[in-house]
Amino acid sequence: MEWKRGAEVVAELTERQHGVVSRRQLRERGVPHRLVQHRLDIGSLEPLSRRVLRLRGAPFTDMTHVAAGVLDAGPMAAVSHRTAAAIWGLPGFDLRPVHATGRRPRVAHSRQDLSIVHQPLRLLEAHVVESEGLRITTPSRMIFDLAGDRGLHPKRVERALDTAWSMRIVDHDSLHRMLRDLAARGRPGIALMRSLLAQRPVGHRPAGSNAERRFQEIAASVGLRSLVRQVNVGDEDGWVGRVDFRDPVHGLVVEVNPDRFH
Repeated sequence: MEWKRGAEVVAELTERQHGVVSRRQLRERGVPHRLVQHRLDIGSLEPLSRRVLRLRGAPFTDMTHVAAGVLDAGPMAAVSHRTAAAIWGLPGFDLRPVHATGRRPRVAHSRQDLSIVHQPLRLLEAHVVESEGLRITTPSRMIFDLAGDRGLHPKRVERALDTAWSMRIVDHDSLHRMLRDLAARGRPGIALMRSLLAQRPVGHRPAGSNAERRFQEIAASVGLRSLVRQVNVGDEDGWVGRVDFRDPVHGLVVEVNPDRFH
């Protein structure tokens, strides 16, 4: 009965976690070590690292790598940074290499490590949700983590912010709550996020396309900083339509069309 229950636990966890399971998860659920070793000896489980095992024969996808990477990062770790951005659907970000946030067990790093592990001072449970069977940072936390990534240009962080805002997975309130949670002197990315949020007040409407974002950058470079996005316009007969930009200071209305419309 003990072995039957152990096999059920292995099947349940690997099905939910893209074919992988951690040794810690099996220990915590009472799976005997001898059962795990037997499964390894007969080849139905294979080690991916000291901490993570894979069910042989299960599909080996990019999400398998992600699941293995976050489990390898230790208990309570979460998929984060660029990998989280890819899962949340932001263009231009890849699932691999896998980024995770957590505290790795106190062992020396080795070539077997399956993820790039970030160890911030704070990872509140409110900053983590479950998606794809895995713990993952919320969209707002993900944006702040990207801002602290020294390998990303600030303009790329800004595009990620506006894209997430357009997708409605972040908004003014969620981002400012995150700023309050994380604000600390010297924390990577906080200065950049303060600047970006200061430019996006209550009621902000992000650009709907890369062409609109590029137009706004060009306008700002020549001193047109009073543009308002997505404005309804009309005349004495009523509503005419919505334009991409209106500049109330200079009396301009602008409609930006991507290349495919020319």
